[in-house]
Amino acid sequence: MKYDYWGLLKHLKNPLRTIYVLHGDETLLQQEALIALRKTAFKQGFTERERHDIDKGHDWASAFADSNALSLFSDKKLIEIHGNKPDAAGAKVLEAYLKNAPEDNLIILVLPKLEAAAQKSKWFVACEDNGITVSCAPLSDFQFKEWITTRCAEQQLSLNSDALTALCQQTEGNLLAAHQEVTKLALLYGKSSVNLEQLQSAISESARFSLFDLSATALAGDATKTAKILFSLKAEGQAESLVLWVLSKEIKTLSLLFEGTQQGLPLSQLFQQQNVWSKQQAVVQKALKRLNTKRMLVLNDELLAADKAIKGQNNENAWDILLRLSLSLAGVTLFENAV
Repeated sequence: MKYDYWGLLKHLKNPLRTIYVLHGDETLLQQEALIALRKTAFKQGFTERERHDIDKGHDWASAFADSNALSLFSDKKLIEIHGNKPDAAGAKVLEAYLKNAPEDNLIILVLPKLEAAAQKSKWFVACEDNGITVSCAPLSDFQFKEWITTRCAEQQLSLNSDALTALCQQTEGNLLAAHQEVTKLALLYGKSSVNLEQLQSAISESARFSLFDLSATALAGDATKTAKILFSLKAEGQAESLVLWVLSKEIKTLSLLFEGTQQGLPLSQLFQQQNVWSKQQAVVQKALKRLNTKRMLVLNDELLAADKAIKGQNNENAWDILLRLSLSLAGVTLFENAV
């Protein structure tokens, strides 16, 4: 069965299925869906959890190797698999597992955005037949407004119509930026109703930079301000993983746009496909002009290096890599041999 994020939340009131596939490029939505699944799984007895990250050094078979082995302290196991879409060998492993899946196992696949062809493949159809696939795609304008409204309700906060519209325009579909603003409003005004004047005051009085400021400034090509914002975020104790997330989101979008332009597709069509808001299009187009194939490869290599540094899988300082990454996105090479 196919669900969106809200459909999944409703479904979680029922007994869980054999497998769940969370796919899409809206990382925050995907993370929240994963957390909701984890909580429900624990309540339903899946008290043991293991995680597998599939990359070039690991294959899909390794993730299922211990699927029948249970802990002495648990009778049900949750297996999370994070990676790219299965290759041919991985697809066969997944299809074979689903033909005779142990009842005491729950599989969650966390994957990036899948193209239409992948969603018609045998392995994906097998997942739909045995479980649930969840699209974590960027939200429509209506869904975004509903998401903010729900976020406010969780904080026992409400925005009047003008304030809600203004916040949607201010954050332009960026879930993380919207989440930060709602949290700030709840801290400032408590459990109350917020009007447009209060919203504008809260936004104008914020002296600190946000993660969204970092990505927007880098896209605009202002390297000096980009470095200033990054150092400010570091000094404020911002998590490296969130900085990487916001840069990664922009770079992945740029990669898809760049590939599309190389294929001769019109930018207007690509902007619509990638949900680039009208106010962002001029800045994104400017960023695309700074890119070439070599720089795109460097950006993606730096994303991987930053992720490994944050996880402690290499000896580099994560903030050093994030500086190189954000400046490269702004069009500046920090070291001569980087691009």
